[in-house]
Amino acid sequence: MKNKLGEFKFILLLIFLGLYSFSQTDVKINLFTAPFLIPNFAFEIPTSKNQSVQLDVLASFWNEFSLFNDEHFLVNQTFLEYRWYKNEFNQGWFIGPNIGYGMFTFNKPDWAIVREFPRAIPVSLSEHINSNDEFSSGRTFFYGLSLGIKKQVSSNWFLEFFIGAGLTHSWYKGFKGLVRTDLNNETEYRRFNKSNEWLLYKGGLMLVYRIPNFTINN
Repeated sequence: MKNKLGEFKFILLLIFLGLYSFSQTDVKINLFTAPFLIPNFAFEIPTSKNQSVQLDVLASFWNEFSLFNDEHFLVNQTFLEYRWYKNEFNQGWFIGPNIGYGMFTFNKPDWAIVREFPRAIPVSLSEHINSNDEFSSGRTFFYGLSLGIKKQVSSNWFLEFFIGAGLTHSWYKGFKGLVRTDLNNETEYRRFNKSNEWLLYKGGLMLVYRIPNFTINN
């Protein structure tokens, strides 16, 4: 967990340093995830009057998350997205294809799985193991689209509502407590389980600050 937190801080530091080179960049924080202490930041750089490129990063560091029955909810996600806006100056309705990468440790929902190959074989755990802490831990690639709308509320401030969904490819290991729960046979642990899911994998309400153009007076 400490390593994940350090990597997240390092990524944010590099992004903030890079922003000094840009003007008209939008800096964002997700107001929906912030109250749950799940930081989600984004940085959007215009490429034309109604197109842009966005990088967004989300991370959760909950070993016990009360909304999920005190289960693990350790997640980090990074997305790169190209956006087309209906209006100029990157405002109004938009659509954006995106790709992403993430790592997770939580109880993976079975209802979202489109394809699982091969299916995990349950393990008969030893009698002295009585943990109810079941979870999966692995990595995911995302491919999908975001839809949303960005509205200006003052000279440099905006609000943006968005959702993003698509297909995921996951590689993960199953655990019950500290014990693996997936085998190829009675003695050999599977290296990874694999599955595909259709998911709503990001969304919320962003508070957006647009870094203004700076001019130097001679």
